[in-house]
Amino acid sequence: MLANFFIALFLAIPEPILRIIFFYKRRIIIDNQRLNFQSQVFLSFIEKSLKALGDDPVKIRTEREKNNLKNLSAKPPIKVSTQDHNLVIDGHELILREYIPESIKSKNSMLYFHGGGYVIGSINTHHTWVEYFASKLQMKIYSLNYRLAPEYPFPSALEDANFAFEWIMKKYNCEAKNIILCGDSAGAHLAASLSNYRLDNQYKSSKTQLLIYPMIDPSCNSKSQDLFANGFLLTKESMHRFWSLFRGNISDDENPYFNLMHQEDLSNSLDTLIITAGFDPLRDEAEVYAKKLNRSGARVRQLHYPDLFHGFVNLTGLRACKTAVDDMIDEMRNFYE
Repeated sequence: MLANFFIALFLAIPEPILRIIFFYKRRIIIDNQRLNFQSQVFLSFIEKSLKALGDDPVKIRTEREKNNLKNLSAKPPIKVSTQDHNLVIDGHELILREYIPESIKSKNSMLYFHGGGYVIGSINTHHTWVEYFASKLQMKIYSLNYRLAPEYPFPSALEDANFAFEWIMKKYNCEAKNIILCGDSAGAHLAASLSNYRLDNQYKSSKTQLLIYPMIDPSCNSKSQDLFANGFLLTKESMHRFWSLFRGNISDDENPYFNLMHQEDLSNSLDTLIITAGFDPLRDEAEVYAKKLNRSGARVRQLHYPDLFHGFVNLTGLRACKTAVDDMIDEMRNFYE
């Protein structure tokens, strides 16, 4: 209760006052980008608690479920109801959560995949974000609780995603082209992996994918991985660990649905909108993937938020994050319509 009070107090403090209170903090400028100050203060607080969790995926997963960032998220502008559907694949039960805004203005729907490096995260940790997303888009969103590593390494999540896509088409008699694929971080990787898999195997396909700061390359050797290796929520060490736990065997590094940079033919790729953040270890690999898509002839656009960090869509209680998210949603709507 006390923690909630201090969070609310922190979020309410205007930035000029925040700068006076934290006058001793030097502004962070890296690679000609200046980190938003409210975000900088927030990240300095949260870094200590993240270090205390260590690197046990089960412990991190449990803690993340308990603290689902509800108090750090903006409230949806219109009411959104939810319904959980139980799906069974190979004896495993999955939950597909349907978000239904009270006012729906789009003929499209969305299949959404949460982030968390394929190791942590769930439909619950991303609930407030997806609820807000659905309310702003005024569109039905289906959020999938796919299987996680290390218990279920690659390609389990891809199998789950493909199963859910087929289920939505059959259950609601909707066309594949009207199902937008979207995800953040690992979820964006899953969306891109699924779109490539379906195209390569002559499945009916989506028309559009929206990739929010996607993880792309298991080598983790980009400039941004080194520049933002620590202190910006997602770390380079965490990315190495996530990829290692997600990898089923060493040959997966050559699999184009695991390592998206190994996808040779992208000429038939979906219309793609890629979102990047300035202070994100994944920034450069996302930009490389956008250029790769562009060279292939795909319709691709990148939206870049230079003063923000990985994970900002889940933190819309922070002013700059909410401004960016609202702008991103407007751009998404223009892109797929």
